[in-house]
Amino acid sequence: MKIAVFVDTEGNTASLYQQGTIRVYESSPSGWQPVREIPFGLSEEMGLAEIRTHILAMLAGLDGCRHFVARAINGAMLSYFDGMGIVMWKLAGDPVGFLPQIQHIVEDKARQEQAAQAASAATFIEPGNAAGEYRLNLIDALKSDSALTSKQVIQPFLRRLDFTKLEIVCDHLPKWFDRELPALELTLASEKKPDGRCYAVISRA
Repeated sequence: MKIAVFVDTEGNTASLYQQGTIRVYESSPSGWQPVREIPFGLSEEMGLAEIRTHILAMLAGLDGCRHFVARAINGAMLSYFDGMGIVMWKLAGDPVGFLPQIQHIVEDKARQEQAAQAASAATFIEPGNAAGEYRLNLIDALKSDSALTSKQVIQPFLRRLDFTKLEIVCDHLPKWFDRELPALELTLASEKKPDGRCYAVISRA
């Protein structure tokens, strides 16, 4: 994980309208380490076009880092960064003191979202005609939530001990089937119907 922190000359968080340095930290087994520094500063006299140019240049140097910490950020800037997919944090002090806290919050939120998605995905798998048999309309499942993927819907279910066969209706076979079904000792049979849909059956080998 990487977190960018806007710091002053003493290494503490600074306001976005101060002159300072963006220091990018990366987590490692030995703790948080600075891996990159980018000179940066905005002025309240700058127009929106100039601010945008400065921010775009700065973002290009963050190398995919999507978390940014500063001591003070005004509402307009918060909205601007949010629209560009950057999560802003307003914190004061030495980054060493708060970087682990941010990491914990981000990872905990990710776990909660994954658990919620898994619970949502499970609601689309229905019992079939016999014990151990189930069916899934993957087309409807994915339409219900744009954040869901076929892997999130199907993979956890395939590890269930009571599962023997899963019938699936889908637009196309997920590419990960070829790699992961053999590893789980599962077989796959599929057929493309005249309606354009694919009907697949996953079974215990």
